[in-house]
Amino acid sequence: MQQNDFSWISSGTTHVGTVREVNEDNFIERPELGLWVVADGMGGHSAGDIASTMVVDALSVIERKGTNEEFIQKIIDELSITNQKLRQMAFSRFGKKSMVGSTVVILVCYEGQYTILWAGDSRAYLYQNGSLGQVTRDHSHVNELIDSGALPPEEAESHPLANVITRAIGAAQDLNVERLDGELTPGDIFLLCSDGLNKELTDGEIEQFFKTENVVDINKALIHSALIRGAKDNITAISVKIDDEDEADDYTVPAQSLRATDAI
Repeated sequence: MQQNDFSWISSGTTHVGTVREVNEDNFIERPELGLWVVADGMGGHSAGDIASTMVVDALSVIERKGTNEEFIQKIIDELSITNQKLRQMAFSRFGKKSMVGSTVVILVCYEGQYTILWAGDSRAYLYQNGSLGQVTRDHSHVNELIDSGALPPEEAESHPLANVITRAIGAAQDLNVERLDGELTPGDIFLLCSDGLNKELTDGEIEQFFKTENVVDINKALIHSALIRGAKDNITAISVKIDDEDEADDYTVPAQSLRATDAI
């Protein structure tokens, strides 16, 4: 989709991994709206696949009406409604013994601007000027310990609470979605991913695949590399490249759902 002399191309991929039997990840690409979403059903909780499906289903039917800010508010409203539905479902099915939830990370592009919304530890990265950086902050117990100075960053992955997240759709009565806004630049490449990817690959390893600047090749390489590492969790990634009107055609790559035999 093109807005104000900007166009974009995207490629999305999801994979169940090599250990789990159910893929609790979900994603949607709606480039005509400048909207991309990755949702990760909370592993170890009941009905995580249902939770992530409810998140993407709610955002699959919204339309752009009014201003971009009104569109973003509509996204947040739909997430809040889904948050309540998940809490009600968890209580009716499991009482107070369990929770049904999903992390989410969302990219919205419109008229030279981008907005990222997220809750949980699904991430957004930005590849710009030859360098990849994480632009979201994980909502996790370990990250809070790091921020407070109580835990060195190098000890994060081995910490016993490494998988405990502090925000998610369905996790609390009031949903708290974090937001980041910025300006688009031709050549920018965004990566949205579930934590199954960054559990297997370091940021430096992820960065090397972006040098091709081809979103289809990037996604294939990311999934392939994570699978080679063992892919103990589900893996989902969406790569979105920004160009201006003079440098790129207005088109997108269809979403892909690869089997392990396709990617290895």
